[in-house]
Amino acid sequence: MSFRVLDRRAFLGTVAATAVGGSGSALAQPNIGEKKINPIDLPLDNADVWTLHFRYKPPRIVTLDGFDKEGKPAKQLVWYMWYQVYNLPREGRAVEPVTFLPEFELVTKDLLTTHLDEPQPHIFEQIRKLEDTTVGKDFPNGILDFKSTITISKRPIPPSKPDAIPRLVSGLAIWTDMAEVAPKTNKFSVYISGLSNGLAKEEMRATGETLIKRKTLQINFIRPTDDNKPLITDIRPDDANGPAEQWIYRTASLTKALEKPVPKVPPPM
Repeated sequence: MSFRVLDRRAFLGTVAATAVGGSGSALAQPNIGEKKINPIDLPLDNADVWTLHFRYKPPRIVTLDGFDKEGKPAKQLVWYMWYQVYNLPREGRAVEPVTFLPEFELVTKDLLTTHLDEPQPHIFEQIRKLEDTTVGKDFPNGILDFKSTITISKRPIPPSKPDAIPRLVSGLAIWTDMAEVAPKTNKFSVYISGLSNGLAKEEMRATGETLIKRKTLQINFIRPTDDNKPLITDIRPDDANGPAEQWIYRTASLTKALEKPVPKVPPPM
């Protein structure tokens, strides 16, 4: 895997230019239901970067059969997001299957909390049946054959042909701790990494650190209600200040330069 290396000023300028829209035609449709996000090339992309097409519905809130902190059966408020991906290589790119290793990170903008997808099997199974009513004896996996964020990586996403119906792969992202940790959030973003193999390194000259940036889809949402009377359709894309969806390069990890001494931790008082 090759990296694009840049200094901090160049990186910030590049992200600022692409985060505010890039190619407008590559972003979502104006309706509030299913939305389609096409890939766009970013200045930090290398020649070998691929990016999947993405479809989604705004996160939904449902009450399901779960467990309390003591492991006893209890009703549980769950957030989840329906999505589909397909692999349609851009003109001039290699036509081959690609592996989708997704990470869905929900970050509240008003409460400053972060939540990673939790594909708990008993929760996933209930949502799968809610979203695909064909699940049953004749179709054990349903027509949509939903995958969790773990099982979707088991098989590569096959390429689709430009003049044919896309070979869609359906998935569910699930957050089980929102009602407990951030019940009153009204403004949040979902960051989806794994849709692309795009990587860039930012060298921090002053500190000797290296920031690893991953090509990521950011989707902003607004929820004008709270958990007092939650409805399944409470959440909608937040496009008040521009498109709710944008492709960006986002920090994935932080690596210290090996030659830089590690500060000692002071002894406990």
